[in-house]
Amino acid sequence: MLAVARGVLDMRVCFHTPMIAASDGKNKGLSVEGNDTVWTSLATRAIRVLMARKEVSYARLAGELTRLGQEESARSAEGKIKRGTFQFSFFLQSIVAVGADCPHNWTNVLSTSEDWNSRAARLMQNELDARPWLTWSELARRLETIGERISPKTLSTQIEGGSFSATLFLQCAVVGAFDGLELFVDRSDLADAARSGMSPPDGLATPAS
Repeated sequence: MLAVARGVLDMRVCFHTPMIAASDGKNKGLSVEGNDTVWTSLATRAIRVLMARKEVSYARLAGELTRLGQEESARSAEGKIKRGTFQFSFFLQSIVAVGADCPHNWTNVLSTSEDWNSRAARLMQNELDARPWLTWSELARRLETIGERISPKTLSTQIEGGSFSATLFLQCAVVGAFDGLELFVDRSDLADAARSGMSPPDGLATPAS
């Protein structure tokens, strides 16, 4: 029975096709934090991977971020990264600050002179434009299947304003099947994070550990 349960949950991590139905409308319009720690840990790991790969210290990262217009000390940068609650724009700044590789379709956006929130918004919008089936409603529905409730209106406001978190980008990348994330986080870890927020299929109880 345990193997069957796991098999069903594994099948639902495929996000190229419609998944389970959205909720009954409770909490509509609210962004509800679900399996938060799992996603913030992945966001933390993503930046630490960049730093380790380039052998960059927090002091050097802070200096480069300050040069890019994001005033940071080594201590503040370390604290922000450890919490994992930073905005996606901060993640983009960190990529540029350490001189790390990024997905090829990010390069043009990162090389513009726009402010960082605008770059974050444009990058996310480019990903969504490449997947026209991902309307705000569909994206919100898919996010809800992995335990993240956020209304289409709130989603569009955050993304269009560029103020969304790195964790939200990772979640959208999973449910939208964005390319290139393996440069920062293993696909299997993203799938595990998504699976941890899912409810068991109707009529299938979560197996006891």
